[in-house]
Amino acid sequence: MSDLLAYLPAVAALWLGCYELRLLRSGSDSPFAVRCLCRFGFCMAAAMALLAAPTTYLEWLWPWFPRLTHLLGRETEMAALAFLPLAVIEIGLPRPRLLTGRLHIGVTLSALTLCAVLFLSCGVRARHGSLLAEGTGAVLLASCDTVFTGYSLWCLAAFLVPVHRFARGLGPGALRTGLRLITASVTVGLVWALWGVSSIVTMAVDHRQGAGLDPVGRVLGLCCLVLGVLGGTAASWVTVTTAVERRLRAYRTYRALEPLWSALRAVSPGTALDLGWPSVRLFSLHRAEFALYRRVIEIRDGYLELRSFVPPDARALSAAALDRFPVPPAGRAAMAEAAVIAAALESARIGPGGARLTGGPGGPAGPGDQDVALAYPADCSVEEEAAWLVQVAEAFTVAGLVEHMRHRVARQAVPDDSRRQSDTA
Repeated sequence: MSDLLAYLPAVAALWLGCYELRLLRSGSDSPFAVRCLCRFGFCMAAAMALLAAPTTYLEWLWPWFPRLTHLLGRETEMAALAFLPLAVIEIGLPRPRLLTGRLHIGVTLSALTLCAVLFLSCGVRARHGSLLAEGTGAVLLASCDTVFTGYSLWCLAAFLVPVHRFARGLGPGALRTGLRLITASVTVGLVWALWGVSSIVTMAVDHRQGAGLDPVGRVLGLCCLVLGVLGGTAASWVTVTTAVERRLRAYRTYRALEPLWSALRAVSPGTALDLGWPSVRLFSLHRAEFALYRRVIEIRDGYLELRSFVPPDARALSAAALDRFPVPPAGRAAMAEAAVIAAALESARIGPGGARLTGGPGGPAGPGDQDVALAYPADCSVEEEAAWLVQVAEAFTVAGLVEHMRHRVARQAVPDDSRRQSDTA
């Protein structure tokens, strides 16, 4: 299993290369830049496979095999890194004037040639997954590692600075998310490249270095490439995650409205829409937004049926509720509406035939008092209205509020016999 895990960086790079290849075939505004990223992914995948620890232990196949895989892996990795600045140049991101395509290609060819010459001249030997060199050979191999590390830092820095500057000026969206992840990936890549200094030190001190990636380099490489894959494919998965997040938020809002919806449905069951779903709680996540829209409509229909049951002294009742159940200023409007709804629900439960409500100081119920229970913002979106109703539902569930309003309405209810006796007198 550990041998298979060593190839995870190669799998991550291969994934990125295949994604960019599919993007290239489907059409792109910058085909050359996408082609550069595609080649980066495939070359880096080949390099990670050649430098994986299990590959370097195959010296029983051929004595030169570990040395050959090390050289080809380093050369392929440098070739992969060479495509990053070329992508920046092709896209046209702001960059130093000295960074031109011709200069970068010249530096790349020089580094590739120099590394190959130094490695082939050092007389290196392979033993148990390690490279051994002595005397001048150790100096030459350490020089080869120095060229490789310096070139890696050059390519990563030339790619990081323009991408970071461009990402800072973008607004929220998949592009900015992807570029931020790519920036993080390149930052980890810089640490990974700096870790190459350890090979130089071990060669200078012990005349020995690993033929492939050591555990630290493997972890850094995997983190770098996974972040790069996430950033490079952000356009595809950010849309999906945004939709899922929106639907989860709609579902949470849907469930938060359940106490208020249940209370309204108990007195006016006709407001519930029958959509043929097996249960209000059992529906697919992709239906959450429509279910929330339906629930808001049902609550508003229940409000309309409650208008005739709003107490005449609704404003006084809401003020009393605010005194008894104090809330922060931001929640006072929602608490006032919840108190009026609780009173109207109790009045609807009593029914017009069983009792009547006496007029308060304001006299008979008027349109102004009835509108107290309809204090939601006008001309608002479904999301804004749902957010307001969630505040009302949370206030409606405050311990003791509903019971308090029931007692207030019950005390004001006057039986019909008492009313007729007062009229005869």
